[in-house]
Order: sequence, then structure tokens, then C-alpha cells
Amino acid sequence: MNEGGLAYGPSFGLGVLIPVTLLLLVPLVIAVRRAGSLAAAFVIVALWLRYIAGAYHLYMFKPLVAGFSGNAALSIGLTLFGLAFVVRPANFGIKWVMPIYLVAALVLLSAALNGDIAGGINVAVKYAYLLVITISVFQAMRRDNAGRWIGWAMVAFLPLLVFQALSVVLHLPKGSEDGDGLVWIGGYNHEGAFSVALVAGFVVGCFARSAPTWVRVLFLLATLVGIQLAGYRTSILALTPLALATFLIGLTVSVRRDQRALMAGAAVVGGLVIVSIAAIFYADKFGDLATFLSNPGHLIKPPREFDYLDRQVMSARPLIWSSYLYAWADGSAARHLFGFGPESWEGLFKVYPHNTLVATLYELGVFGVVAMLLLWAVMFSAALAARTERFKLIAAHFAFFLLNMATMPFWQVEGLGLYGFLCGYTIYQARAAARKPVRRPPAVATQRPVPGDPLAITPTRFPTPR
Repeated sequence: MNEGGLAYGPSFGLGVLIPVTLLLLVPLVIAVRRAGSLAAAFVIVALWLRYIAGAYHLYMFKPLVAGFSGNAALSIGLTLFGLAFVVRPANFGIKWVMPIYLVAALVLLSAALNGDIAGGINVAVKYAYLLVITISVFQAMRRDNAGRWIGWAMVAFLPLLVFQALSVVLHLPKGSEDGDGLVWIGGYNHEGAFSVALVAGFVVGCFARSAPTWVRVLFLLATLVGIQLAGYRTSILALTPLALATFLIGLTVSVRRDQRALMAGAAVVGGLVIVSIAAIFYADKFGDLATFLSNPGHLIKPPREFDYLDRQVMSARPLIWSSYLYAWADGSAARHLFGFGPESWEGLFKVYPHNTLVATLYELGVFGVVAMLLLWAVMFSAALAARTERFKLIAAHFAFFLLNMATMPFWQVEGLGLYGFLCGYTIYQARAAARKPVRRPPAVATQRPVPGDPLAITPTRFPTPR
């Protein structure tokens, strides 16, 4: 469902893939048995299967069932299973998920207007997958409000970390997207999807509060190192606000309440030092980003006006964005409003748009952009409404927004899994904050009746409402 237009990257042979997969099944079975609910087990298995499938990309990208690739068939199967056996019908009406229906409806409408119903259904399935993961996470939290299952969900990301470690040990690198070095992505197809999946792992680890501290810290460090080895600048930049928020909160809550103000100040100073060091370390890697931000209008122009130097900025992303924006501008009024159809860029452009809003404008038009922004705004408002972990939730949603500015997690099932987990957890925390405790009526003082006094009445006790 997201492999079109990508050249195959290096892959392990079946002699490595199959034994490692069998070993990884052991912690998965343990995690599923201890998940505590069907919804939690489903989320863990769904994520694990997607990440395992990524390691088999030489086989899973090929047509397998009814013209669908193995990856597409897997996503469709998981979505149908979740809709049929996991999601409770009442939860389809949760107000926070309404924008997902709106985006999916626009996908189908744009596809119909452009005569590509099959393409519309293919993309609508992605949003159904997002919906299923979102509601399943919400249901899992309702069954386990302490979030103990999230600690076990970290097991779903072991395939990424184990295969990446093997690629380093066996020296199986891949040329970076920028063409300026090597990246280590565990025999997966592309560093973009791989690093987005690791970002999802970091997000899950951030909210795995009930996991043993040492396990959680090691997992977070492993995902951070993994993202660095993957070398995808967008993921590195997007993860920064959440990583800092986790660092600041972790230090602050590690001391007594009366010392937290002092520790918070020290953590802020430490965070600034870390950011300064990172800015120096990544100066070359993000120098062209500063060039673009200093005068973005200079690089959003007709593609024919890009010279050689312009094409080197940010891996040619301004050129890619301009190609789509000017192609949309040349369309008819109807296509300005409803776009050229979902995934209509395939076969016309060499690369995908590398920006969710640019892609949405080209595919679904102005209405699609409005619907996408509404979805993000609704979920961000849910994060603001939360009481527990509000700061981390806001940072996580901001990180996801940054991710969308230079890649397309909504096109990648790995990104939909990330956003589905984040939205489901956010909705639960927002609903928990809105739930008002029942106020018990004040106790009525009883008075012993005076013997023989006909006016003495014993108060009747009514059961306290639950």
C-alpha cells in the first residue's frame, strides 16, 4: 500500500530472515499473553506484523492476492479483523475520530470524480486502518487505565532494532537518500518508512510508564540510536521536541515534589546545552534547512527555474513541492477543490510529494487540506484537554506535525500506526480528564428517637448513587 515508486533496498536472505523471525516470535507470544485485553493484543500484533513484513520487502512488495501486494493484503486483513472482532460498535461514534471519516469520504469522492474508484478504495483502507488502531488503543486503555500493556507493546518494535543491529554486524548498509553516505536500516527497503517506525517506537516508549525504568530507558536509547543510524533527517528533526519533553519530565519527576522547581530549571539548562551541541553536530546536515527557512519563497517557484544549486537544497524537496503545487495550480476549478484523485501522482512524478499537505492538495484539493488540518487540530485539542501527561502529548503531536512537513506518514502504514497509537492514547486521556467525579451528598446526621415522642423521626438513608 505504500511501496509504489520505490526501488528495492538491500535485504537479508531467507537464511537470516526466517530464523530471526522465529526467535522474535517468542517475546511476541509473551507480550500477547500478558497484554490484558483483545484490543491491546491486537495493537501489538498488528504493529509487529507490519515491521516484520518490512524486512521481507523483496517478497511482500510483489502481487500476492487479487493483484494486491503482500503488504497491502496484510494491511487489509488486519483492518478487517479489527473492524469485525476488536472495535466495539459504540466506539465508532467517538467525536474525536469524526475527522477521519471526513478525510476518508473526501478520498472516495475525489476518486469517483476522477474515475479511479479502485484507487480510492485502496487509500480509504489506510484510513480504516488508522481508525482501527486508534479505537483499539483507546479500548485497551479503558481496560487497563494504568497502561501496563504499553510496556509490552515495545516488543512490537524489536524486529526493527534486531534487524538493524544485524545490518551493522553483517555490514549490510544502504546508500542514503541524499547520496552522501551510508545508512543502516536492517535490510528494510527505505530509511523513510524505517525511521518513521522507530519514531513510533520512541512514542510508545515515552508513554510506557509502568514498564521497569531500566527497560524503558534502554528501549528509548536504542530507538534514538536507531534513528541516528537510519540517518533520515526528517525523523531526527521531528523527534527533537518529544525527546526533550521526555528528558525534562523524566528529570523533574525523579525528585521530591519540593525539589521539582529547582530540578526543572536545571533540566531546562541541560536541554539547552543538548540542543546547542546537537546544532553544532548537525550543522552540515541541516544547513540547507536554514537556507530554505530564511527565504522559502525563493525556492517555491516553477520547476523549470531551479538551477543546480537550488536542486541540492533539502534533498531537492523544494523542487518536488513546487512540481506538485504548480501542477495543481494548472488544473481545473473542480480539481482545485477536490484534487486529481488519491495517489494520482504515481506514474506522473518520479517521487512522492514528501509533504502531507502538498500531497493532500494535489490529490484531494482545498477541501482535502482543510479536512487534514481539521483532523490534526482536533487531535491536538484532545492533547490540550488531557490532564495526565499533557506536556508530552502536545510534544508528540507537534513532532508528528513536523514529520508531515518533509515526509508523508499518512502514505506509509508505519506512519498510520504511529498516529493511530498517539490518537488513541490522546483520546483516552482527554476523555478521562472530562469525566467528572460523582459528588456524594453530605452525610445526614442521625438523631436517636426519644422514647414515647411521636414527633421524633429517624432519617431514611438512601443508597449512594454510583
